[in-house]
Amino acid sequence: MAQVTRVNPVSMTTNFENLSKDLSFFTVDYINAINGSVGPEGALQAAYNTIQRYYTIVAAGPLIDTNTQQTFAVEGAIVAAEATTLQTALQALGTVDTVDLSSSTVTRTKLGILTASAVADETAF
Repeated sequence: MAQVTRVNPVSMTTNFENLSKDLSFFTVDYINAINGSVGPEGALQAAYNTIQRYYTIVAAGPLIDTNTQQTFAVEGAIVAAEATTLQTALQALGTVDTVDLSSSTVTRTKLGILTASAVADETAF
């Protein structure tokens, strides 16, 4: 009977994306609550439009931390200088629909959520 030789890998990769493209993650801290300005001419749409000038948004998380922060997944790699450019572009929006975005920050991150920091899913089980 034929034998199949198997070779196990030395280690597994634990930091990867599986959408056939490299993904990057970053969190935008709008500093101010942005949930009151979500219409088509609102601050949130202005922020989305600005991000989309630089990247293709694959996913946008919910507003968290009293509606001041949001995490995005985008196609491609983001290096520190690009995060700074995006941050500057968001800050340049100034005040949109009464929401001041001039102090917004962009922080590159990995896809990792501490259990204590997990955002509750109200539709779960």
